Amino acid sequence: MQARARIDRMEQDGVISPSQAEMLRQSLGSAAQSEAGQPRRMQIPLWLVAFFGAAALTALVVFSGGGGEQAVQDVATSMNQPGVYGTMNKTLSTGLAVLILLIVPVLLWTWLHNGLVSKEEKVFAAWAQTESNFQRRADLVPALVDTVSRYLQHEAETLTAVTEGRTASAKSVSAAVDELIAAQKEAADRLQADPKIIEQEGPLNELFAAQLRVRSGMTQLFAVVEDYPDLRSSDQFLQLQAQLEGAENRINVARIRFNEAVRDYNAAMRRLPGSLVAGAGGFQRKAYFRSDEEARNAPELRFE
Repeated sequence: MQARARIDRMEQDGVISPSQAEMLRQSLGSAAQSEAGQPRRMQIPLWLVAFFGAAALTALVVFSGGGGEQAVQDVATSMNQPGVYGTMNKTLSTGLAVLILLIVPVLLWTWLHNGLVSKEEKVFAAWAQTESNFQRRADLVPALVDTVSRYLQHEAETLTAVTEGRTASAKSVSAAVDELIAAQKEAADRLQADPKIIEQEGPLNELFAAQLRVRSGMTQLFAVVEDYPDLRSSDQFLQLQAQLEGAENRINVARIRFNEAVRDYNAAMRRLPGSLVAGAGGFQRKAYFRSDEEARNAPELRFE
């Protein structure tokens, strides 16, 4: 809410244009609600249902004695006789065997299903943390734009004569601000475009490219601000720089943890017998948040 109030104030004061203000507001929009967070219902395949049905029918036939006349056991002839089993003991053993055949597959299926659910929830939690860090950086962008734009406005109002070189420098800063705002809006649009983005390799890579553009935009803005020593040495600007550096570091850590969670989940889903449970339960493979050469060599958000 503070970021939105800051944007409204900048628009009212004429620091930014209405179009820039609208782009910043859109970039602060919360990410679309993902269906991934909904609880998953355990699904039993038809072949397993058929197996349980056959086992239950077998148990019914065994316990009912086949529907014929029940024989009366002569205890005197079977008691303490080597190699002779009573009818009651035989029926109990058969019943226990059938129960084991019924229970063991259910327990195994439940254990595998719950294991996949736990790993999938770790993926969702890691992605939620990544989104949270994206949002944190998005909240800081309006503050950075506000600080830089207000300084330029103040300088333009107080200077009686502006040299041609100073005017060119101000235009460079303004262009860098516009690029940062546009990059942040694109990143926000990518993040909100598809609630199942973590299951698609292409859109996830496009999101990463958009987030990289935001980082590059901030780097460019910091570079052109070098021509304004008073601005870059101000406490507010230095504090914003430190907060943005911290946000970038948290984004990188969150992305690494997300990829680790995806690796564990995808591996468990591909292994037997987990793959059978995954296919029957509707589990989907998750995409990795990949990095390219440009991302690995991206400049740091630091300047002297």
